[in-house]
Amino acid sequence: MGLVINHHLLGKTLNRLEIHHDGQYIGEYERSQAADIERKKEEIRCAQGLLLSIYRKHGEFQVRWVKDRKEKVIYVRKMERGIIPKSCWRKPSWVR
Repeated sequence: MGLVINHHLLGKTLNRLEIHHDGQYIGEYERSQAADIERKKEEIRCAQGLLLSIYRKHGEFQVRWVKDRKEKVIYVRKMERGIIPKSCWRKPSWVR
């Protein structure tokens, strides 16, 4: 079955990206505007090995943008467990 990424609207503009692996919920990626959902799905697929490793070792995770560090940090129960490599990042919708 593999990786499945679903998005759900959270209010008027932000979407929650839920990640499932083999039918099991494993975590959530950054909150996203509709224009950035496909880009972030690509980032998730790129970082799939890292995300699965963190899930297997620590449990359900959340990926959040940390503005002052300019990094996408992976948290498990509010503890930092990893960083999404910049090589997985894709160009935001507002950058041409």
